[in-house]
Amino acid sequence: MLTWINEKAKWVIVIFAAGIAIGLLAMDRVPNQGHSYPIGVVNDTKISYSDFDSRVKMIVQNQYQNQHLEDEQYSQLRAQVFSSFVRQALFAEQFEKAELRASVAELKNEFKRNSDAVRARLVQEAQARLYAIQQQATSQEDLIQRSQAYLSSLPKFLTDTTFNKADYDAWIETPAAYRWNAMLVLEDEMKNNTIPARQLQALVGASIHPTALEAKWTVERRLTDYELQVAVAPSSNFVVDSNSVDSVMVAGYFNAHIDSFFVQKEVAQFQYVSLPVEATAADDASIREYALTLYYQLTDSSATTTFEDMARVSSEDQGSAEKGGILSEDFVGRGTYVKPFEEAAFALDSGKISEPVRTQFGYHIIKSYGNVKNAKGEVEKVKVGHILLTVTASSNTIDSLEKILTGIKKDVDAGSDLVTEANARGLEVKTSEWVARDANIAALGYIKGLTSFGWPNENLPDEDSDISNVLRNNKYVAIAKKVGSFKAGERSLPLYYNDIKETLLKQKAAKAAEIYLNSVAAQVKAFNPADTAAAKIEKVEIESKNSSVDGFVPGFGYGSAQLARVVNKAKVGEWTAPVVAENGAVMLKVVSKKTPKVEEVEEAIKQDIDNTNRFASMTAFNDYVTTLEASTPVKSNLDLYYRD
Repeated sequence: MLTWINEKAKWVIVIFAAGIAIGLLAMDRVPNQGHSYPIGVVNDTKISYSDFDSRVKMIVQNQYQNQHLEDEQYSQLRAQVFSSFVRQALFAEQFEKAELRASVAELKNEFKRNSDAVRARLVQEAQARLYAIQQQATSQEDLIQRSQAYLSSLPKFLTDTTFNKADYDAWIETPAAYRWNAMLVLEDEMKNNTIPARQLQALVGASIHPTALEAKWTVERRLTDYELQVAVAPSSNFVVDSNSVDSVMVAGYFNAHIDSFFVQKEVAQFQYVSLPVEATAADDASIREYALTLYYQLTDSSATTTFEDMARVSSEDQGSAEKGGILSEDFVGRGTYVKPFEEAAFALDSGKISEPVRTQFGYHIIKSYGNVKNAKGEVEKVKVGHILLTVTASSNTIDSLEKILTGIKKDVDAGSDLVTEANARGLEVKTSEWVARDANIAALGYIKGLTSFGWPNENLPDEDSDISNVLRNNKYVAIAKKVGSFKAGERSLPLYYNDIKETLLKQKAAKAAEIYLNSVAAQVKAFNPADTAAAKIEKVEIESKNSSVDGFVPGFGYGSAQLARVVNKAKVGEWTAPVVAENGAVMLKVVSKKTPKVEEVEEAIKQDIDNTNRFASMTAFNDYVTTLEASTPVKSNLDLYYRD
């Protein structure tokens, strides 16, 4: 009995762990069935949980082939699916307002234009029907007879080896085409989404019609080339004391440009205490002990478990585990594997198994599948497999970390201060950046439960504590306290304080660069780039550049409107006065100006108008959708069902 348990131990552990995992997933992802709330509300349109859950499951099944997803992946997937439902509801409202409908002619044309997609769905339905016939058949003869009868009823374009588009188009015009469930589903998609969306895009883009005069101005601007000499005093050469910009100056700038500092999304700021989740020496020893158990089992002559079977079950290197632990189908030389692994692998005789070998990846049990030796009898190449056991923090280690943070939370809830309690335990309280509702604290990454704590659903009872429960991911355990928040649409100085200060410091540096460039302007004007012996001007970079005003010019950057204004006013052959630009202060001289030929302009105008009709209307539609989403009140109840 003990031998059986020893041999099957990994299986028992896996089954037990799987049961726990399934239970935890169910606890986390299956909502309280007492909830009567929709998963979300867009204006007055409710998004049902069942529809939402069905779409998530369908994506997991079809796109991820039911593979295990991490908590963060599930969170991102749910957010994407929720966003798709929001957009679907918004589109439905716009379709109704604009009275957009798909005509029969449009539907048939859509079917004809997408024959590959239609055929793929029909084939799936036909295969499902054949499978049902197989299950229902009472005998082999009955199966053959019924299958042949069904196949003979299918349209020819599905059974012919060569697809006949004419037969397909004719079939689309018949009532028989719309008796297929796949066709009805596809028709519903096209009628309610695909075609009305295209109509809406055409409606939004209808106003995007550039005149020939507008196109000519754009083309001539883009095709006019300038030969320039450019002198740049980069802002980076002029260090400004951070203390030269104080809170009064930042507030003044904020008040002067107040409409530029709207909060785009709900944001919050957190104080938090975190502890890294790291394996201890005891955890390392425990994994090594388990690795030795596997090693002894594999080398026990009475055991029936093979190395390959054990690798498939136990190895945490998923890529090789699927192949029974084998790392390469070919023999490989030295330098392929990390040093400790390599030394053990090259020392093994064919068919032998090593004791556990420690590398930065964990503990490896290595099996040799042969080697290649040179004339001196030295091993040059090997073929090996391995079982990898990674060294991670045990539940006891994690529990001890969580116990520390739970103690801090308990004392703070009793009336103490977070900083005081953290410092008393030798820990630091950190303050996060401003975090959007769908983002993470940068230092921690995705940590489950932060969103639900920071933005609690109004339908949930109020929390008794200002401190979160212990939050964790695979790198940290943490507790958090929300110390500030802003709603979308508010104006916020604290949120933009650092950005404004950085802007003011850059302006000061650019102004210092302008003053300096003015002081050496005479040297710049006298500078001859062809004179290799000429002394360089300190803090100034001078170079020649050929570009249009839409191209890149040092100091101005790419496609600068300021550059266009400067060159339009500049006299050919003369240096301009210094100007403050994006990256410092700049003087330039237009050496020559080359205008495009008439035929080049006319051809470019045609292309510009065509491109605008194709791409500008699409851009306008994307902007329309983005604005529509941003301006619509959306109620999310994801946190009633999932703890993100």
